[in-house]
Amino acid sequence: MSDSGFVDEAHTGHQRPQGRAPRPARRRRPGPVGAGFAVIVLAMLAFGAWAWSGRMHADDVAAFESLAHEIDELDHSMTPLGHSEIPPCRDAPEGTVTRSYPASTGPQAAELVGYLEQNGWVRQRSNLPVFAHLTRPAEGHLLTIDVLAPSDTSLVGSLSARSPASSLGCLLR
Repeated sequence: MSDSGFVDEAHTGHQRPQGRAPRPARRRRPGPVGAGFAVIVLAMLAFGAWAWSGRMHADDVAAFESLAHEIDELDHSMTPLGHSEIPPCRDAPEGTVTRSYPASTGPQAAELVGYLEQNGWVRQRSNLPVFAHLTRPAEGHLLTIDVLAPSDTSLVGSLSARSPASSLGCLLR
């Protein structure tokens, strides 16, 4: 009781009024605005992933086209018997360009490797059973060429060029 005669027993929020049962905690369900916001955020994330993978794939294709152009220039000097080009993401996450040469009239291995080295390819050591393993960077990718031949004076059997691609870039292709 106070000096003026009033009783000060107001509910302060920390105390529970007498006679009332505590209310169970109620969970809020997301309304249409919250669900719409979540859908918009997910759509933006999906679009960003798609755009990023598309950019990565464009870089992969540019590196492959650089490799294919280089092999086409090689074809003008040393005509192949047969060839194939498989762009990135068609059968595997890498692109390949192959050339096979006639058994009796193809270029000598040393001549072919010398031509490639003059055009910026660097010969590397390899554990592969190939005569020469050459590499060169292009568009942020490491391009490789493997020349199959028994020795440097023998004729080349085939040439296999590879341009690696991103598996994420190939995911949506």
